[in-house]
Amino acid sequence: MSKLVNIIIDGKKIKAPEGANLLQVSKDNGINIPSLCYHKKLSPTGACRLCVVKIKDVNGLVMSCTVKVNEGMEVTVFDSELEETRKHTLDYLLAEHNDHDDGTYNDELRDWVKHYTLDDSKNRRYPTIFKDLEYKIDDSSPVLTYDASKCIKCFRCIKACDEVQGKNVLSFSERGITSHIIAGFDQWSESECDGCGECVQLCPTGALVEKPHRDKIQLDKIEKKVKTTCPYCGVGCQIELLIQNGRIVRSNGVEGVWPNDGRLCVKGRFGNDYVHSPERLTKPLIKRNGKFEEASWDEALDLIAQKFTEIKEKYGNDALAGYASAKCTNEDNYLFQKFIRMVFGTNNIDYCTRLCHASTVTAMLKSIGDGAGSNSIQDFATTDCLFVTGNNMIETHPVTATYVKNGHYSGKKLIICDPKWTPLVKYADIWLQPRLGTDVALLNGMIRFIIKENLIDKEFIEKRVDGGMDAFEELKQLVEKYTPEKTEDITSVPKEKMMAAARMYATSETSMIATGMGMSQQVTGTNNVFSLINMMLITGQIGKERAGIDPPRGQNNVQGATDVGCSPIIYPGYIPVTDEENRRRIAKLWNVDYENLSAKPGLTTVEIMHAAYDDKIKGMFIMGENPMVTDPDLNHTEKALRKLDFLVVQDIFHTETTPYADVILPASSFAEKEGTFVNSDRRVLRVRKAVEMPGEAQEDWKIIVKIAERMGYNLGKYNHASEIFDEIAQAAPMMGGISYERIEHEGIQWPCPTKDHPGTATLFLDKFNTATGKAILNPVEYVPQTEKTSNEFPFIMNSGRILYHYHTATMSRKNKVLTDFANESYVLMNRGDVVKYDFKDGQKVKVTSKQGELETTLQASDHVAEGELFMPWHYSESRVNRLTRSDLDPFSKIAAFKLTACKVEKI
Repeated sequence: MSKLVNIIIDGKKIKAPEGANLLQVSKDNGINIPSLCYHKKLSPTGACRLCVVKIKDVNGLVMSCTVKVNEGMEVTVFDSELEETRKHTLDYLLAEHNDHDDGTYNDELRDWVKHYTLDDSKNRRYPTIFKDLEYKIDDSSPVLTYDASKCIKCFRCIKACDEVQGKNVLSFSERGITSHIIAGFDQWSESECDGCGECVQLCPTGALVEKPHRDKIQLDKIEKKVKTTCPYCGVGCQIELLIQNGRIVRSNGVEGVWPNDGRLCVKGRFGNDYVHSPERLTKPLIKRNGKFEEASWDEALDLIAQKFTEIKEKYGNDALAGYASAKCTNEDNYLFQKFIRMVFGTNNIDYCTRLCHASTVTAMLKSIGDGAGSNSIQDFATTDCLFVTGNNMIETHPVTATYVKNGHYSGKKLIICDPKWTPLVKYADIWLQPRLGTDVALLNGMIRFIIKENLIDKEFIEKRVDGGMDAFEELKQLVEKYTPEKTEDITSVPKEKMMAAARMYATSETSMIATGMGMSQQVTGTNNVFSLINMMLITGQIGKERAGIDPPRGQNNVQGATDVGCSPIIYPGYIPVTDEENRRRIAKLWNVDYENLSAKPGLTTVEIMHAAYDDKIKGMFIMGENPMVTDPDLNHTEKALRKLDFLVVQDIFHTETTPYADVILPASSFAEKEGTFVNSDRRVLRVRKAVEMPGEAQEDWKIIVKIAERMGYNLGKYNHASEIFDEIAQAAPMMGGISYERIEHEGIQWPCPTKDHPGTATLFLDKFNTATGKAILNPVEYVPQTEKTSNEFPFIMNSGRILYHYHTATMSRKNKVLTDFANESYVLMNRGDVVKYDFKDGQKVKVTSKQGELETTLQASDHVAEGELFMPWHYSESRVNRLTRSDLDPFSKIAAFKLTACKVEKI
């Protein structure tokens, strides 16, 4: 913390941190010095020259944005000379500026022009010459328009792209009065711009304006601005929705609050048109004679209650199951799991986390007692070394990646471990490219090297690891065989790179791990994460700030859904269903008999489908999930769904799953309800209603309550979502101190057990959440994958996400901006294999595995190794999970999405 110094601005005595920016200090103290090029998120430029001030004992006028305050500084901000200078500067700017205003953008320049009465041309000295300059207009981007005639060359867009987003796409072209901004080498559409819109948000004029809805939006007709949480990935970006005529017409990042401080990606800024899609479900639908017919809510809910009750009475409680949703709010999900446990009377509840990070959570719970990320998202910029493994962060968690890039540019170290080239590799100090499925061998090799080089933290092991050095010795013996040479032979990673990465991670003052689905979605997923944790523990890279392990969550509320109990093995707050004392506590909270809450662990996602296929599960309630895209071995999933006696799907669109339903219920999107999400760094964030639901759609939690009532159960009398959250805070002790009132301005990170607790930015500073308070080493051997290539299936398929779409793409493909960027399925194949097998880039191919087949387009690429393929799984017309197998990790029950033996044939 910088010491405070005393300064005087226009006679006002002010205390400010030594070295703080003078312009910002003035603004913070209510002294609004005119400026255009300055923004508090950017380094000062001094380009616009509006912020001139006088400083005692300093000659001439100085730009306040370039001055750091020091003790005794006396500043004059407003006098006649300064004001006349500013007016002259503005007048000169206007001479080459197109000041036509169409009402579609905020214009800081226009505000100052009015302030200095230069909006009246009679008060201007200089003639307007911009029409003679043939300024460029670039309208080629799907997301924005650049009009050079409105550009004041302030550098804010360039610095926003460089310093905030870390992309370095923008620059100036030409010189002097005709200089203008370009993306890449010229055209925006031909550049590396990915459409995040940071430049638009920070532009002080109308030079850069959002293209979507510009023909409709008028800022003076905006009805309201609603702060809420982005519905896409698990970063939890805070967004402000602008509402006009009852529709979302623009989305801005909210500055000054975590986790994003105004940053957004292309989806968060331009991906919300799906809310108003004409394809939204608007009325309940009942399948009659194989066709869906519109029905009243009473008719649909009565039928659901009747059918579920019949199944329960005929086959027993465990013949029913439910899928909760990582898209829905904590309040929706909490009542859903309460419904499954109280009304169905079973613990057969799960959701897509089982298909994403179940192995990560399983390993973390066993090793350190908690499955959530140990750090804050902003720590990705300040940790001394970041080890990213199995996570294509720039595409999957773009805003988190901006912090990683910020760290890179400030000199922090970055190690990428991924079989596939990802955009983050461009910023990496070391890229480890192991063969698919060899992660344990690589990590054991790194652990052995760390031990041999005596880079362990012996004090940490002795004090904070269960069993101390005895446990360490067991690990040491196990990894002894993983010599650099053997590790290279198994993984194909050059031993020099492996050793350099191990040294870099172990010797950095602080190191963090970001682990993704590349690690978790394997039959060895739990062991993969055990190995990561073992390396972390022996080096003492946890239990201090800016060190730990963080699995960025894939969906907006995948963290929260598990936090509130949507799991077959835990209640809200991660308390096991077998814990009798907690079941008694929950029974009292829910006002039910303790005996009615089952102590039997339920079935996981894939197990539920297996049980349906085996006629053991007879009825299902699916809320906001799409297993006909997300589940492995979709041919098997399809057969399982067809065998159900009764299926209810509650969603906002028809999906690939709804054709198998007996009843479809129209639900609410994130923009149509109150609630909360929990992001990847355990931050509980508000979701706020911005627009009305279409047709007869209803909020998810209200639908659940009504079904329960018709089945004879009272889930509770709730008038508002906040009352449900108050109950969550009672059920989950880690959220006991959080309320809507406390998170009105900014989210709070759990654990937050009491009303006066500030929340927890970093976990495990004092102890781990295990029974002993100490972490546990879990030594594991490398086991070769059972899925191997053969003459018939010579490739191994990998799969994942891309920037412009999101999981099943139910939402993202309803947005023209996003489909303009990417809307076709493809498979990546190494260029050597393209030549070897006589394929051509861009040709149609059929990809086949033992489980199924699909058709797609082949792309020759250096991003994958020889013998390996990659496909995005957003495209329903080429569902990758037609190919994947349902083999499970024995500990977490996650499926092996990342390794599937395939063949590729020309069509």
